[in-house]
Amino acid sequence: MDSQKYCFKENENVTVGKACFLISNVTTGSVNLQQEALQRIISTLANKNDEIQNFIDTLNHTLKGVQENSSNILSELDEEFDSLYSILDEVKESMINCIKQEQARKSQELQSQISQCNNALENSEELLEFATRSLDIKEPEEFSKAARQIKDRVTMASAFRLSLKPKVSDNMTHLMVDFSQERQMLQTLKFLPVPKAPEIDPVECLVADNSVTVAWRMLEEDNKIDHFILEHRKTNYDGLPRVKDERCWEIIDNIKGTEYTLSGLKFDSKYMNFRVRACNKAVAGEYSDPVTLETKALNFNLDNSSSHLNLKVEDTCVEWDPTGGKGQESKMKGKENKGSYRFLKIVYLLSKEFLIHFEAVPSDIFLFIYMTFTFYLLP
Repeated sequence: MDSQKYCFKENENVTVGKACFLISNVTTGSVNLQQEALQRIISTLANKNDEIQNFIDTLNHTLKGVQENSSNILSELDEEFDSLYSILDEVKESMINCIKQEQARKSQELQSQISQCNNALENSEELLEFATRSLDIKEPEEFSKAARQIKDRVTMASAFRLSLKPKVSDNMTHLMVDFSQERQMLQTLKFLPVPKAPEIDPVECLVADNSVTVAWRMLEEDNKIDHFILEHRKTNYDGLPRVKDERCWEIIDNIKGTEYTLSGLKFDSKYMNFRVRACNKAVAGEYSDPVTLETKALNFNLDNSSSHLNLKVEDTCVEWDPTGGKGQESKMKGKENKGSYRFLKIVYLLSKEFLIHFEAVPSDIFLFIYMTFTFYLLP
């Protein structure tokens, strides 16, 4: 019984050891999985934090832009209204001068008539007094003489040659104004109509041969659009444009169509940001949502439609049968090596030219091609 019990315990100890070993392995594997999961979570959180921080920077930059642009717009509004006030003041001053000049002219005419009438009245009163006194003359000769004098003076008296009609009237209605239409026009003053923001179509955009073609469209028809403004800049970050540590936007103005190609570029960054805005005759509209395009240093495909019949061309891969399909493998061995050498030499020269052309962008791809073919070709 003791021996069997001991054996049982021994077997039990072995079983327990195996179980502990398995548990230990399971625990170690679980820890590794948890560490990998935790690393992924940390990476995700770090990326999200970076994305949120970039968004906060964008919001702060936008807030600053709102404050600056609002201040500028208020200044421009003050200038526009000051200009209107100035024009109104000038027109008012001109009209006031017209009224004053008309008043002075009429007043002068009336004053002149009043002066003439006063002189005529004074002379007439003197003549009346003289005629009244003449009635008391008793001598016929003196009376006849006085009567003749009175008759001559009456004939020549200004009172009888004076017009008793005013040369001007007191009517000033011809200088009255009615600004009801102008007032209505002023009441219709409003802000300029701004074009809607365009939308860049990433599907229609193309990055190839050191050039980028950007295409966009208007979501609503607007026949008042005069031209577009395209802005672009290089970046090494995917996703939304960043505010900090970025290059300035480069501007291309007066684009008449809804597509533009930037050529002669050097892709010395991983990506490029693009945005576009529409302009009418007076003002530019909102920017489109920015689009980030990947700018690969080299992007090409081989054309199988124009290749030799013995070549099998697929995108960037070329395969061929050195025997030409005639089963003469042994005879064509030398030609195979020669053809392979020529092909490798061509690719070597091409890769070298690419490296020279893209010397500002020594990407890992070109370095790999260059070193690979150098290894195969050089002794």
